[in-house]
Amino acid sequence: MATACDLSTLLICLDGLTPEQIEKHGRDLYAELYLNHGHFGLHETHDGETLVFHARQFEHAFYTTSDYRVHPDRKDILRPSSIQRIHWIGRLVSGQVPGSACFLIPSQPATRRPPKRLYAAFSHPYVVWLEPRSDSGWKFSTAYPLSIEEIHNYTRGGRTIWKRK
Repeated sequence: MATACDLSTLLICLDGLTPEQIEKHGRDLYAELYLNHGHFGLHETHDGETLVFHARQFEHAFYTTSDYRVHPDRKDILRPSSIQRIHWIGRLVSGQVPGSACFLIPSQPATRRPPKRLYAAFSHPYVVWLEPRSDSGWKFSTAYPLSIEEIHNYTRGGRTIWKRK
């Protein structure tokens, strides 16, 4: 089992940086931390399954939409709060965060897609989403701060597959 980790000690300070500097810093950190094979990276989840990170996933993971009603899938606004927590992704999925859990969340029935994994940290409400890969293992999708209530809403109907005390 991995060593315990206090997430608050891993926050990145972005004070005084412009949005452009925050984005560059975020991209650089993402590459340094997660892309250990050029444009992709291979890591492991808490239970030893393969986890793949892709360079192109940065936009989806660290941006949000300016208009959920009209353009729910358009990602056009950088989320500095996600950049600040970039170190949390690896720590959470590797099982190092006390008070965290991993859930298997069924996809919408109409999509017929396999379930996703949701890692949740409850002490500092935050989630990491992984999508299944067709050839086994998982791929990183996104990560962001989320309220406890919203985490519970996401996990309703899902199955807990792991908890760390």
